[in-house]
Amino acid sequence: MADASTSTRCYWIRDQDGAEILIPMCWGAAIGGPAECTCNVPESRIETAERGRAEAERQVLRLMDERDRRLEEQAVTWRQGKRLRQKIEELETVLAGMAN
Repeated sequence: MADASTSTRCYWIRDQDGAEILIPMCWGAAIGGPAECTCNVPESRIETAERGRAEAERQVLRLMDERDRRLEEQAVTWRQGKRLRQKIEELETVLAGMAN
């Protein structure tokens, strides 16, 4: 880790509203964001919360996709069942006519 006098150091500052802001001075953070900081600066609570929110959002989207897929499968099954019931009724009608 570089000492504080070099330009490769990252700094956390807190603004008037209390938000923590990373001022990246190393290449990793400047290019890839705080997660890529090579200066061993700890992650802010804001970034931790944001990562958790993003992960929760991905999970919700994944679950919504799964729900949609299952609903479509259910609709297909119901349509097949409806067609089969109609076919059975037709065959029963034909058999009843043959019995007479």
